Amino acid sequence: MTFNNFFINMNFLPRKYQKFFRESDIAVDLLIFLSSMFEYKGFAPELRTEFIEYYCSLNPYASAGAFKTKSGAEVVGYVSAGGTLDAYGIPHAFNVNTMNTNNKEGLIDGENGAICWNNRAHFPDLYKIMKFTELLGLVDTSQKCLLKYARLFPIYEVQDDNVKQQIERALKNADNGDPITYTTKALSKLGVDGTPGVNIVYLGDISAVDKIQYLSTYRNDVLRCFYSIYGMSYSQGMKAAQQSIEEVHSDNKVSWILPDDRLQERRKFAESYNKWTGRSGTVDYSKPWLDAYKEFTQEGGINNVDNEMESM
Repeated sequence: MTFNNFFINMNFLPRKYQKFFRESDIAVDLLIFLSSMFEYKGFAPELRTEFIEYYCSLNPYASAGAFKTKSGAEVVGYVSAGGTLDAYGIPHAFNVNTMNTNNKEGLIDGENGAICWNNRAHFPDLYKIMKFTELLGLVDTSQKCLLKYARLFPIYEVQDDNVKQQIERALKNADNGDPITYTTKALSKLGVDGTPGVNIVYLGDISAVDKIQYLSTYRNDVLRCFYSIYGMSYSQGMKAAQQSIEEVHSDNKVSWILPDDRLQERRKFAESYNKWTGRSGTVDYSKPWLDAYKEFTQEGGINNVDNEMESM
């Protein structure tokens, strides 16, 4: 099957399924963004650490568990339920499942496996991903509708097939760059005695194309909002006219609260993992986040941001 076949099959799908695939594409992009936040080192080679991020972000239980299968290989699964709860509602032991038949019942954190929570509130990112996916999907649909409405799409009212053919020939000549088109009296007589010649009907409004820029700006605002929640600035955004430099820096500080909280939970997981396996696993920000964090914390980087803001 060639790539063309995939596109052809997509076009034959019902609209609701096409919408599902479009929104799934947006959600996957947001998930990849989130799952690239951390870098795991010193863990077992076969342990797919990216699934720690997938399960923590998407699993309603907001957690992932590492354990050994019967063959001795280390795997990551999602936590589905737990045993007896402590005074704070946290299980003493966990049940962990993978996408195939591998599962672990009675996993005790740090003893026969390790548990990773998404954040201190034990809550997934799924709901944020769903909310921003819906918003971005609506913007994409609005852009598509506006582009169709703003297209130059004339509809010609013709008297008969002869006139239709002459108009088609004239338009074809124009497309080919011919400077002159010849026609018969049948076409020119349509405009005699003050009556209109060929009437043209426009179903859209080409001036509406000006509104597309507002949708593009709003889409960037939505993306910037999502990215900034997790500590990353978005270059398409600009400081609002009503914001002071101090308010912008305050926003930067707030945007690093969630990433730092997520990092601390993953470092706790690394401690439990090391206690269980005897390895020396570590977790830290990946390079993009580490560079952004250094820029945020270093005085020089903050001064550079000040100069850029003041010049706007």
